[in-house]
Amino acid sequence: MHDDHLTVDQCDEIANALREDAARLPSGSDQQQLLQLAERYRALAELKRMVLRLVN
Repeated sequence: MHDDHLTVDQCDEIANALREDAARLPSGSDQQQLLQLAERYRALAELKRMVLRLVN
């Protein structure tokens, strides 16, 4: 998947889905990796929002 082609909403949806998946896992490194990835998608969504505000 190419992150530079995702919309803000898609980044948010992926982040939410990753958090839900992580919640189903027992505590451990796999859960932490999913949570970290979710946070990165959330940060990407915020950056994309910032860019959209600056160009409009």
